Amino acid sequence: MTTIESFHGHDDARSGRAVAGRIMGVLAQAALVIPRALVRWQRQRRDRAAFMTLLGKDEWVYRDLGISRGDVEWAARLPMHQNAAREVDKIRAQRRQSW
Repeated sequence: MTTIESFHGHDDARSGRAVAGRIMGVLAQAALVIPRALVRWQRQRRDRAAFMTLLGKDEWVYRDLGISRGDVEWAARLPMHQNAAREVDKIRAQRRQSW
């Protein structure tokens, strides 16, 4: 075996280790990201379920909160990744500034 053949064999082993290291890095990153995403998704579902309790309330409740039934219905149709309560809060704050 020549030194060139020996050198190439060494590179193959090193590149194999590098690939394995990258794969392990990706798996480690996924092990961190996936649980965080699940926790965030569960919190979003819980928050949206709490927000949905506002639907169907009497008009005086909406007036007391400084919002309208339409605001709540609009926010209830927002995508799950958007916090509906925060969006309604923004609407309420804008209305208070215009008073």
